[in-house]
Amino acid sequence: MKASVIRLMVVWSLSARVFGGEVIFDTPSDDRWHYPFNFTPGSRAFASCFGSTGDATYSTFNDRDGIFLIAWRTADHVCTALPPGAYDLRSVQVTLTASQSADWIVDLTTDPWYNLDYPITDSDPGQPLELFGVGFGPTYTYSTWLETSPFVGGDQKKYSPRDPFPFVFSTNTFTPLHVEDSVSDQFTPTPWAIGVPQGSLGNHDSPVPVHFEIDLDLSNGSVRRYFQEQLSGGRILVATTSLTVTTKQAPAGFPVFYTKEGAAADPEGHAPILTLTLIPSADLDGSESRDLADWRALTRCLSGPDLLPLPNVPLTPATCLCVFDLDEDHDVDLEDAGLFAIQFDGND
Repeated sequence: MKASVIRLMVVWSLSARVFGGEVIFDTPSDDRWHYPFNFTPGSRAFASCFGSTGDATYSTFNDRDGIFLIAWRTADHVCTALPPGAYDLRSVQVTLTASQSADWIVDLTTDPWYNLDYPITDSDPGQPLELFGVGFGPTYTYSTWLETSPFVGGDQKKYSPRDPFPFVFSTNTFTPLHVEDSVSDQFTPTPWAIGVPQGSLGNHDSPVPVHFEIDLDLSNGSVRRYFQEQLSGGRILVATTSLTVTTKQAPAGFPVFYTKEGAAADPEGHAPILTLTLIPSADLDGSESRDLADWRALTRCLSGPDLLPLPNVPLTPATCLCVFDLDEDHDVDLEDAGLFAIQFDGND
């Protein structure tokens, strides 16, 4: 095989991992209806989100009881193992698809916990569809949990908390804070995003996309850091929840979404979608400054127009393109060096 053909194959492979613009992950690696009575984890066609605070007989259930956990493997399209700050993440959107029969009262506002404790005194109907981060422990970790993992936590508060669990960052310590029982724990978490349906619900004609635009600036930027760290690890996870009140065995009245298994069986269904906007950062060490250390790394990546970077270790061709291909044309050349000079903002 000619060297030029080999080089084209290598460039094509690396270009699939380059930062820049919009990156779409249209099928999760794992999606799970996170509910104690889900006896077929990882194979159900739908996942529903609902709460239990509207019924006094549900006192042993979590306030947010029906939860949809979703994970996407990002390593095939985004370089991994970089410092979190090296990922210039501009936006994160999650899109779920509600089933044709799904119908619920759309509410885009978060209500204080004391209006949601039994008996509910909330003045406006409905509860928002929420998105949170996913925390782990003590049984599972970011790396070990899978959609088929046994449920941990049980449906009764006398057992250990859920693992994994939806969380927000604590206001004071910025550590993960469980939200599945926020009403009984007497605090009001701010969702990272609220789901907005992109059509009429319950019309039985077609599924309805629901968009979650994540606020990366929440918790003093800790939400952005969460996604940067997960990009470094090669796997992004989110949890969608709702305090929408339901009754036992209710057939409708709460959000219901396609899983990847359900989408595969229905031509009109769609699996959960993750859409990221990433920009080459020119910040290899993740210091949030384009300084001389980054300049020295860039010079080791310089190869010229239309040429594959061939740096010395520990740099790799993929890392060079991910971080320093500032004009996103699949090389690192003098044009990229000029763009770096414009962004230069430090000395060491």
